[in-house]
Order: sequence, then C-alpha cells, then structure tokens
Amino acid sequence: MTEDGAFTLELAIAELRRDTDVRLANQEGRLALLAQSDELHERRADDQARLIEDLDARLSAAEREQVTRAHLDNRFRHTIALLSLIAAMASVAVAALIAFLSP
Repeated sequence: MTEDGAFTLELAIAELRRDTDVRLANQEGRLALLAQSDELHERRADDQARLIEDLDARLSAAEREQVTRAHLDNRFRHTIALLSLIAAMASVAVAALIAFLSP
C-alpha cells in the first residue's frame, strides 16, 4: 500500500469511528430520555394508584355512613310514635288535672 492509500484508509477509519461515536452518543441520549420518561410514568402510575386507594376509602366510608330512605322512614315512624305518646300523656295529664280541679 502506498502512503496515500494508508492515509486515506486512516481517514476513513477515523471518520467511521467518529460516526460510530456520534451515533452511540445519540443512542445513549435516547436511552436516557426513555429511562426518564419511564420514571415519570411510574410516578404518575403510583400517584394514580394512591388517588384510587384514597377515593376507594372515601367511598367505603360514605357507604358505611350513608343514610338510606328506609333508615329515614324508620326514624320518622319512631318520631311520630314518640310525639303521639307525648300527646297522649299530655291529654291524660290534662284530663286528670281537670278531674282533680272540678268540684
């Protein structure tokens, strides 16, 4: 090989090496971006999972403490029965008072 051929070969090899280094750096950059994106998605997934757990706990608490129509109807019936009893006792007390005060 001549000196010119060897120099040309060395230049070609150096250019290939530089090209390879540039492409390798690009690939490393892309991998770093993918890793960062993956971490971001994992954090978002964890946040969403926590939010779902929180909402599930709130829903469970609301279901435990909810007032149903049947519960309200039952409470209303008890209130009416209690008021009826109080009215009956007041009537008996007034009748006894009138009987006691009449000559």
